[in-house]
Amino acid sequence: MSQFYSIITEMLAHQQMSISRIARELKKSGYDQHRLILTGYLRALYDTGLLEEMDIPPSKVYTLKAGLKKDIYGIVKEHLEDIDASERLEVGVYILTSLFHRPCFKYELELLGIEAQKTRNVKESRDSRLKEHRAAVTRIRIPQDDPAFELSGDASNVLARGNEVLIEIINQLIDLDGLKAKYQQTKLA
Repeated sequence: MSQFYSIITEMLAHQQMSISRIARELKKSGYDQHRLILTGYLRALYDTGLLEEMDIPPSKVYTLKAGLKKDIYGIVKEHLEDIDASERLEVGVYILTSLFHRPCFKYELELLGIEAQKTRNVKESRDSRLKEHRAAVTRIRIPQDDPAFELSGDASNVLARGNEVLIEIINQLIDLDGLKAKYQQTKLA
């Protein structure tokens, strides 16, 4: 999504605001949009289910819809709960390393509710760019001495299970009605 959308949702995540207050806050951030354009944009966000709109005369007040404030760690953690505890670490490492294109840190695994450890399929990363990767993470604070983990060797069963989880996440987050079959075929024709 756009930076404009991110600024609006960040403002509305903390409190409800009228259109004129949103316009003033946006102007402070360098976005000087006409009120009619802003009103149309907010209405579109309301129509798509991202915002809640309340009519408090003489204004319309907007707030971020509850349940949209989950971060990637919360979403993945929710989906990993359905996986057997013995596979959870490996699938979690696969998903995070695939999404972020880097080894995942111990703290990130803790955010998923997983204890970081070495296994047959998970090894401690010796990536020469770990410092660079740690510095690139700006949304959360990774401790300086935090080890990083990645998959080792052939883990095709982990890849298959991880892909199933990623597909479940995509199906949950994106409306695919009208694009996929309503009923799955259960026997061969």
